Amino acid sequence: MNKAKLRNLLQARRRQIAFVERQRASVSAALLLLNTDIFRQSQQIACYYPLNDEFDCLPIIQEVWRAKKNCYLPVLSPDTQQLDFILYQEETVLKPNRYNIPEPMNNDFIATEKLDLVVLPLLGFDGQGNRLGMGAGYYDRTFQTLQKTPFLLGLGYEEQSVSHIPHDPWDVRLNGVVTEKRIILF
Repeated sequence: MNKAKLRNLLQARRRQIAFVERQRASVSAALLLLNTDIFRQSQQIACYYPLNDEFDCLPIIQEVWRAKKNCYLPVLSPDTQQLDFILYQEETVLKPNRYNIPEPMNNDFIATEKLDLVVLPLLGFDGQGNRLGMGAGYYDRTFQTLQKTPFLLGLGYEEQSVSHIPHDPWDVRLNGVVTEKRIILF
């Protein structure tokens, strides 16, 4: 199955997850992550602001704040087709970008190489660390040329696990995935 067909299938599968299950899953995944060495050893953590039926990353963001670590959100770089990361605190004002994704409205950037952990949204993942996103390629372009890559952790539902994600040479692989049931390391 090609990426476009798989994307449609996985979007439909994700939309069918009930709201109560979504809430439960997001808390479970946050608790799983909180108890890992990956989380404990990370100080600069990038997350994402969830949209529509994406896996809710807000409980993880709350745990980052509670642990007195720095949380960053991705912003679209005005000059490139990549992402920059800006500090996100409880009082930070957010403004929707051209895709209607909330972004922090400050200039407290961090060099991407200095991030310890990046929690990424996904539509699907496989057992080899391949990730299927929405198709715009921002995360791939951002991380493919770095000298030091942060730990890349996908966040998704168990239902988003598939046997094989088609991948291209420029696709950046994940180091792990956290779901509502488990943490998988690659």
